[in-house]
Amino acid sequence: MAFDRIPIGKFSLITRLSPKALRLYDDRGLLVPEVKDLCTGYRYYTGAQIPRGVSIKTLCGLGFTLCEIDVLLAAKAEQDAATITELFGKRKWEIRSEVQRLQQIEAILANEAASLESIYMSLNEPLIKNVPSQRIVGKKGTGPYSETISRLMPDLCGQLFSEENQKNSLKITGPFMTLYYDCEYREKDATLECVVPIAGRIALSDPAMEVRNLPGGNVLSLIHKGSYSKLHEAWSRIGAFAEEREYISNGLHREVYLNDPQEVSEEDLLTELQIPVDTSAK
Repeated sequence: MAFDRIPIGKFSLITRLSPKALRLYDDRGLLVPEVKDLCTGYRYYTGAQIPRGVSIKTLCGLGFTLCEIDVLLAAKAEQDAATITELFGKRKWEIRSEVQRLQQIEAILANEAASLESIYMSLNEPLIKNVPSQRIVGKKGTGPYSETISRLMPDLCGQLFSEENQKNSLKITGPFMTLYYDCEYREKDATLECVVPIAGRIALSDPAMEVRNLPGGNVLSLIHKGSYSKLHEAWSRIGAFAEEREYISNGLHREVYLNDPQEVSEEDLLTELQIPVDTSAK
């Protein structure tokens, strides 16, 4: 066997990269065989490609993505130390975060009195997700949080389930929500809006209600399970998470009520907290 014509199986043994991985790297342009036999489709590598294969194997083991590996190998070839330092620093930060997460899990499991409920709440982490735009109807109000929501929601339901809108076959297409307009906590004079996604023609007799589109996009999301009275703790968690990662809020904070308090117990209530964020700078 010539050292400049190494079959994929042999190259796999040398680099400890599986044939499946090598085919993927070929497709991604990360490690392209020097020769491909047009008749058989066999891939052949050269001895000069072994160091690159070993480097890819090593960087994969360190947890770098294929895109990052491509950038790192290009930076190495160009002697771009700044890019290498930046990606190494990012990976170190990711490792520290993962270590903290695992230490948190260890501490929870070490507590013999821990319940499944407490474990769920402790390990439920905020995440970035993309939500679609929605056509909504809503009513805005000002006052204490729970009191204002309790006042607005029945008004909203009264319009949705009016005789005329039932004849119009108005459809509710998603969970009820509350949108928060203030940039800070306001105990007595918060401005908020109770809304619900809809489809179809709607007749409104309340001039304070408005139909419009709620923008979609990336949101930082956290699921809270339990009483609405504990939502402030969940807001503190998601707010601290966003601050730590320097996410920039670019829209109204939202509470999405995933089940009905008239149908489930207080401890089984599910509420999704959403903060629209700009992730382009991350």
